[in-house]
Amino acid sequence: MPARLLALALLLLTPLAAQAREPWQIGHGPFVTASNVTAHNKFAQDMADIRALLSGDKPDWPAALALFTYGKHFRAHSVARFADNYNGRLDAYLSAAAKHYGSASFQNAFLFAAIGSTGRFARASAAERIAALDAGMSALLINYARYELGEAERKAKMENPNWSLENGSPKNWSEVFAFYYGPDGKHGAFEAIAKLPNGEKLNARILNALAKGQTDLVAQKWAPEAKVELAAALDAASIALFRDALTKAANASETELLVARARAAGFWLGAVDAVVRADAASATTIDKAFAGAPNPAAIKAAAEALGTLPGE
Repeated sequence: MPARLLALALLLLTPLAAQAREPWQIGHGPFVTASNVTAHNKFAQDMADIRALLSGDKPDWPAALALFTYGKHFRAHSVARFADNYNGRLDAYLSAAAKHYGSASFQNAFLFAAIGSTGRFARASAAERIAALDAGMSALLINYARYELGEAERKAKMENPNWSLENGSPKNWSEVFAFYYGPDGKHGAFEAIAKLPNGEKLNARILNALAKGQTDLVAQKWAPEAKVELAAALDAASIALFRDALTKAANASETELLVARARAAGFWLGAVDAVVRADAASATTIDKAFAGAPNPAAIKAAAEALGTLPGE
């Protein structure tokens, strides 16, 4: 094992590792990154800037669209680039959702329609479009975490496994955290989950799974149990976010319904893969809640269809 990797492995196995960091390391609770993913961690700042551009009485849609398309804070990356079947691999890492919608670019179709006032949002109000984008971008970060988890497994299981901290499996494992957590725990999935009544528990489950798996990865071993637990934790969090938004839409007043439904539709982007894997028929029922004009009965049916799927 290279000297740097051995030293870092010993650091990460030492109690209070989160306090004994290299300058580039980031973490929360039991987890601290093994690779330098500070650039990746800035990705959600694009989302914060898009939200800022759309706040106030005069949303700057052209500027928001440019930032959505081209990005700023994470070089050569953008919300649109990931959403549009990033690296041609979302059909593998979000396979259930991609099959359900017939496209691995389903996130981009939704988000672009919201920001460009096209498709399903062609006649929507600014408030609806902003709510859909706000929730949808947070949901996208959970899917980005799923992508990086898939990449970590792929590189660990290659004929010649890649354990490099620069571009190997441990690096992708750290990237799971970087995208999910956001800069200083803001603007992304971690912050959205934390606002839920059971958010602390849901975030702790993700962080504990990350910490457990990294111990093996820095020792150049794949961590199948931690991978399964982390995937399940991301599923639970995505469904909890969607359940919360869908329940609020089901209970919304007539004046609140359009915006509440748009917000729930945004969080559906993060939950749909998990729901289809668990019960494809429920996913079809849920889709109907977001088709056409608002239908309170369809929204209530969607909430009932979500049923006892994990997420609490």
